Amino acid sequence: MLLALLTLPGCLTQSLSPSWFIDRTRLLAVRSDPAEPRPGDLVTLSSLAVDPAQDLLIVWTGCVLESSSSYGCDTTDPEAISLLGVEPLLPPSLQVPADLLDDLPAEDRAEGKNYILTLSALAGDTDLSAIDELSEDDLLELGIKRLPVAEGATPNHNPDISHLLIDGELEVMPGGVLTVQRGQTYSIAPVLSPESVEEYSYINSDGVTETRTEEPYFTFYATDGDYPVNFSLYPLSAVDWTAPVDPLSDTLTIWSVVRDRRGGMGWFTLTVEVEG
Repeated sequence: MLLALLTLPGCLTQSLSPSWFIDRTRLLAVRSDPAEPRPGDLVTLSSLAVDPAQDLLIVWTGCVLESSSSYGCDTTDPEAISLLGVEPLLPPSLQVPADLLDDLPAEDRAEGKNYILTLSALAGDTDLSAIDELSEDDLLELGIKRLPVAEGATPNHNPDISHLLIDGELEVMPGGVLTVQRGQTYSIAPVLSPESVEEYSYINSDGVTETRTEEPYFTFYATDGDYPVNFSLYPLSAVDWTAPVDPLSDTLTIWSVVRDRRGGMGWFTLTVEVEG
């Protein structure tokens, strides 16, 4: 049954190849819009799930944690877990009840409550009408995201990569294609939209409220080529990537994912054509 699939341990994913190399099903990022909803908000959900060999279905489920001492969904109570959608057939979403935080004292509403969202990756040709008959072998990847619902003064927003800067000069916009030469090394720098790096209020261990600035970081992935280092820190966002000498295909894909360290995420997908 689906609930049984959701309880499988995270060790299902094996890491035998470099972390950047996409040679199997991978769940690279999960995003909610808004990133930190308030009571009454409608939240849209999306994932960056990739597989070089097949299409995927991503089944989204979720539950709300009623207290900070809760650790996860109560899988013994099927009614506690809701089906939120199936990408790409039924875009997942979540309607936050307007009274979700009404039972909390006013001083606790800035921290709020958390939803636990679970993503189960299945092969694109999976018959969802028989989902109750699926077994562990049908699950390709499993992911979990914590989604806070709060009334804080500085709610989080997702960062966005507006474009990529290649070798410090060439701007590649969303949907663009980069043509490269075999064996040549390129500098790839994701560029954030101006509003992506936010200031926010933070209560430190002494109970004092501080104003902090986000420090985003990037991770990079590809279906071919090579990264000496596949991560970077804002604002020094560039990494080097070397095009394959003997490519697996003349067309490959590069992904850049940004995280703001507060739960916000964004990504950029780049199609690469190899010449020579």
